Amino acid sequence: MASVAAVSSVSAGAQSQAPGAGTCYIELQKLMSENGIADLGTAIRELDTRLRPQVEEVGRLKRLVETLEGQQQQAMGTTPVTDGDISRSLRTVAMPVTASEQAQEPRELAHLTMDLRRANADLQAKRDALKLAYTEQMRAIVGPVQAQIGERAQAFGTERGCRGLKMARLPEVAGLQSAGARDITGDFVSWYAVNKS
Repeated sequence: MASVAAVSSVSAGAQSQAPGAGTCYIELQKLMSENGIADLGTAIRELDTRLRPQVEEVGRLKRLVETLEGQQQQAMGTTPVTDGDISRSLRTVAMPVTASEQAQEPRELAHLTMDLRRANADLQAKRDALKLAYTEQMRAIVGPVQAQIGERAQAFGTERGCRGLKMARLPEVAGLQSAGARDITGDFVSWYAVNKS
């Protein structure tokens, strides 16, 4: 659930530095890896664990909506014809539909439409609740770890003579390297583990 975007705000000051001579960078992807900073991985796993029930509920509702949409399309006769539908169509031609069956079809379609509206409303409400919970949990669980890593990264970069420090996403690394920025990820991770307290 949490991604590189979740930890890209480790240091707002570090993010604004332009690459160039004297600039250093730390790869966010490596910070989150198994060999990265354990505190960050632990916080992200805790975030994932806390939000998992809501994520699963959103997934369940999404599948329900897809099922209801398929049933609605089938009831309206707008689904593509498959081999099974052809044999059913041939049976229908051979056996005319009764008046009660014709009267029941609009009722079934109305029920499907009502169920679909309800499921869509539930899905949207659950998505909104998940977004809110994600923001709140991110702030409470991962936020303090991000702040600590950001402060320590700035201190580490300053000690190493970095005039600027960039917390880099993977797509940014090549540009930073070509601009002469120095990768201090491995050194920072090792230093952080020793100087954690």
